[in-house]
Amino acid sequence: MGDTEDEVEEQPQAKAPSKETDCREVIVSEPSEPTLHTENATVQRRIRAKMRRGTLETYKQAFLVPTKLNDRKAVYLSKATQERADFIVRRLGDRGSNLSSFVENIVRIHLEEYGEDIEKWRKL
Repeated sequence: MGDTEDEVEEQPQAKAPSKETDCREVIVSEPSEPTLHTENATVQRRIRAKMRRGTLETYKQAFLVPTKLNDRKAVYLSKATQERADFIVRRLGDRGSNLSSFVENIVRIHLEEYGEDIEKWRKL
């Protein structure tokens, strides 16, 4: 059997999210070695794109929900990062979504997910 597009698509690339899961549970497996064939890389990229479209609502609920920030502090981003993040908020976010809420949600989820590990590493 040769490597056809159909055979590659049948291989699981990530844990498929259910309606109840959130985007933190979606884990995309990365190949252990870089792919040498550009045809394979294109197929893998397309599979990931399909998976991402399926989890758009989950992503929006996790990161693009407007958040009221009361006790605020300034955070600086490079111009390139700010422009990319702002583009995401404008294209994917609903009315009321803004860059500050996007960054707040990303950092909050990161700290929740890695909080215990960060505490362990801090004590090393």
